[in-house]
Amino acid sequence: MDNKLNNMLNEFFANTDAQNDEELNEKLQEFIVKYNNGEIDYTNTILDDAYELLEQAEKAKTKNQAIKLAKKAYEMCPDCFDAILFQVDLEENSIKRDKLLNEGLDFEKNRLEEEGYFEKDNIGHFYGIFETRSYIRGLYRKADYLIADGKAKQARDVCLEILRLNNNDNTGARYLLMAIYAYLEEEKEMLKLYKKYPEEALEMLFPQFALYYKLGKDKEAKELLEKINKANPHFIKFFKGTIKRNEDIPYGHYSKGDSSEVIMYFEQYDFLVMTLPNIHEFVLENSKKSKIN
Repeated sequence: MDNKLNNMLNEFFANTDAQNDEELNEKLQEFIVKYNNGEIDYTNTILDDAYELLEQAEKAKTKNQAIKLAKKAYEMCPDCFDAILFQVDLEENSIKRDKLLNEGLDFEKNRLEEEGYFEKDNIGHFYGIFETRSYIRGLYRKADYLIADGKAKQARDVCLEILRLNNNDNTGARYLLMAIYAYLEEEKEMLKLYKKYPEEALEMLFPQFALYYKLGKDKEAKELLEKINKANPHFIKFFKGTIKRNEDIPYGHYSKGDSSEVIMYFEQYDFLVMTLPNIHEFVLENSKKSKIN
């Protein structure tokens, strides 16, 4: 949902007298019809104008033009933090990138604190609040860049902050944090996180498998290997060299239980995988013994 649509919805519902969920749903359907017919009376805010500039930046033909438009959008309205994130994504120099992102995050946090978004009732729900959603995205980018720069403990702390602010974890920080815990060999913290988010998915299971392998706890590692195979039978095929990319799933996307999930994992979490140079031997040997296909 974009900023303008969010504001239009808020204005529309502020002028309704719906008393329950059924009436709210009826009003929502009414809004959709009026919105599609262009019947909603609304005047752009300066933030709306900034986001429209940012949309132009996204469609710009050159990188320089895109950056120029994004800078203009942020100068027009500093509430448009997505304009900073857009520039960050285009910055190739890691030092300049980190400086821009960190300064932007600091400014955004101060702004949100001044506007009351860091009050107790909001903590844990940041991604569900439109105004704080981009701040969470910015934190995730920071964690991702820190890992790329080899700063695992700093990345861990940022992930923990994301989960503190947003318990539902819409950005998947828990997956990155699981991999970081495996990388740092922090078993206690990993198990605590898994207890909170007990998913039978590769991004939650592989870090546990990797950690037990690294700690020499072969029994636990073998048990995790079987769990992984049940969650995604393509995992073993990766090590056998027989895995095939699913052409029906666009590059850069994946589906749980599919070969695309395995390929994604070994590409996205290479910082962990690279610490396991002989893991393929363990996987193949133990999949043979337990008759895992």
